[in-house]
Amino acid sequence: MGKGGGGSTEVKETSQEKAAAVVANEQWSVYKGELRPFENMFMDKVDALNDQSKYDKAAGTTNLGYQQSFGQARQQATTQMAANGADPNSGNYQGALKDLVSDQATGQADTTNRAQTSQQDKYVAGLQDVVALGAGQKADALSGYNNIASHSLSKATSDAQRSLSDRQAIGGLVGAGLGAAARTWGPQGSPSIGSSLSSFSNGVFGGGNQDPVPKAAK
Repeated sequence: MGKGGGGSTEVKETSQEKAAAVVANEQWSVYKGELRPFENMFMDKVDALNDQSKYDKAAGTTNLGYQQSFGQARQQATTQMAANGADPNSGNYQGALKDLVSDQATGQADTTNRAQTSQQDKYVAGLQDVVALGAGQKADALSGYNNIASHSLSKATSDAQRSLSDRQAIGGLVGAGLGAAARTWGPQGSPSIGSSLSSFSNGVFGGGNQDPVPKAAK
């Protein structure tokens, strides 16, 4: 009596399946050898965004901007008041300078808080990009956080200009000379502020060059 008609049940790979397996292995090798090191580097940089030094740097940049901007504003105010014949010992003269100092402290505290909050938001955006990379998606949440330092310095400049203008607007404390100071201060203040930007605002991670976000492996 013959055996039942049972042949081999093995399912052989088709040529297309073999080719697909080869491509998958090649892509995996490329990822491990070339892409994963960049992803690891990116994740390390994202972790560093939450270092205390980053928050201290944001505060330091803001402090630098306000010291320079309001220092120039005070210099312009004293120059114009002296030219206008104001007595340095008068209440109006001293009051104008005191108000500039007060405005500096208020503006600096607010801008420092905003800069450090933006730094925290930047770290969260980095974490979102790390998750996106792991899911093979586009990672671009960090792209909007290139200019935290630039914004802080610009705010310092505008606050100083506004404070100087306000001193003249509030009752004409020391005459029209202070108004002239407010009008002429801006262009003179720009170079020293702008020259400080390159040290703080280059690249998403604060380096000298733009730091590329690794693309997800396809």
